Amino acid sequence: MLISRDLHTQVEYVPIVSSGMTLGETIIQYEIQAYTDTRNLGDTKAYIVTCTQRLMLPNPNVYDPKAGPTTNFLNYPGLITNSIRITDPNKVIQSQRLLDYTPRTLNTAVSTSNNVSLSQNSSVSQQSTTGSSTAQTNSYGGSVSLGFFGDLPTGDVSANYQYSSTTEQSRSHSTGSAIDRGTQLSNSNAMTIKDWGSYGSIDALDQSPTWVWGQEFPWNIIRFKGTDGNGNIALPEFVRVQLYDGNIVYPPSELSLFGVDFVSKATWLVTPIPGQAGAETIAFEHTLIYGAASHSVSNKVLTANLTTYLPITHTSASLDLAVLALDPIQPDRTSPAVVGFVPNQFDAPPTSAGGAFAITADTNDLLVRGSGFNTIMSTDFTTGAVTMTLSFKIIDPIHNVSLSIKHWIRTANPVQLSFVVNGNTASPFVRFVDTPETGSGGDNIMVVALRNKDFTSVDYCDYLQMGLNTVTITVTAVTTATPSGYQVMALALG
Repeated sequence: MLISRDLHTQVEYVPIVSSGMTLGETIIQYEIQAYTDTRNLGDTKAYIVTCTQRLMLPNPNVYDPKAGPTTNFLNYPGLITNSIRITDPNKVIQSQRLLDYTPRTLNTAVSTSNNVSLSQNSSVSQQSTTGSSTAQTNSYGGSVSLGFFGDLPTGDVSANYQYSSTTEQSRSHSTGSAIDRGTQLSNSNAMTIKDWGSYGSIDALDQSPTWVWGQEFPWNIIRFKGTDGNGNIALPEFVRVQLYDGNIVYPPSELSLFGVDFVSKATWLVTPIPGQAGAETIAFEHTLIYGAASHSVSNKVLTANLTTYLPITHTSASLDLAVLALDPIQPDRTSPAVVGFVPNQFDAPPTSAGGAFAITADTNDLLVRGSGFNTIMSTDFTTGAVTMTLSFKIIDPIHNVSLSIKHWIRTANPVQLSFVVNGNTASPFVRFVDTPETGSGGDNIMVVALRNKDFTSVDYCDYLQMGLNTVTITVTAVTTATPSGYQVMALALG
């Protein structure tokens, strides 16, 4: 089974460790979606970036169901602060705007859901009726009568003939087609924070949210954490009697008694700086501060304290926005994913120095990055070999997939194309181009099979994997004795 949103998601499992002690675990998901911002009559490339962080912090003291005297409850979860911040190590972000975050302020429960339903059906019907009929009728009749009137004979003779012919021809033809496309996606997050509270705040400078989670009953740790002269928490009388009434030491909240499991979520609109030829990478920085609370009774005296551990900081792996945001190639689509190397379609066009370039298909399902061209996808190899890396996502393990390249040589010398699929440098395959540009263009199309499931064919192969795939093409001149040249116009995958 494949979950479509996983194609846009990077996940990390990180232990929560402070002062050499493992306190719990956090699961962090980063989801990237491509977005075209057309507000203010514009057309700006951007990304919707969503971070969902789950915090699991159990009570280190295992709950004992046996009855017995209790004089203390030690080191239970009492106070947590958690912040999420986008970092820009490669200076590729033009702006970032926080669109939403959850929870904001609550002290009961939270439940969020997201449901998207799309569908796709395709049908074609064609009906033809052709026919003819011929009818012909012939009829002939005659009569004779003879008699006498006196001595005179009398008589009558008559005849009749009828003919009719009918020819009919009919023809009908009807054609119909219907296309319906859709996807179903359901996402939900739910948690309960009975006797706890959560309060969110936003850093106005870098649009980063911070949440404070804390127990509110029986001891509101968020409000009452000031200390007396002995370093113990100074509690008002109405809180003290909720922890100890002179006879019974009362437990903390159930969440503190067993452990907490909280979810924070934030969504940004990230706009990269235009003209990025390399990877548009960002990272996230997470900072967690954990406070363990305790209260105990000794000699009829209640003592409460809060131990705050050193801040725990985690920096995520780099997130390549363009690659994570790529949509998958749909197996039932009628046309392939196409990149045409038109000057105004480049994210970053190649320079005369053979620098890096990047271009994304209009359908956002094929990304091409590379270097080595002198002008718009043309080279004389004076800047060295040409490389192109194609990135795309596959969600179907059955259908055949081919790469079509429209290209030609610019001199009489052939050039060599070396293909490496998904980084498998041990099994590259090679093709040669020896045809100049032709009028019809038919000889300028090279078709390379990436998956051919026909086991009877000599082209049987399957280089692809589910999810992200890459094809790296290296173009080199066969000879350096005389000048060589190469031009590529378009790529198609499907």
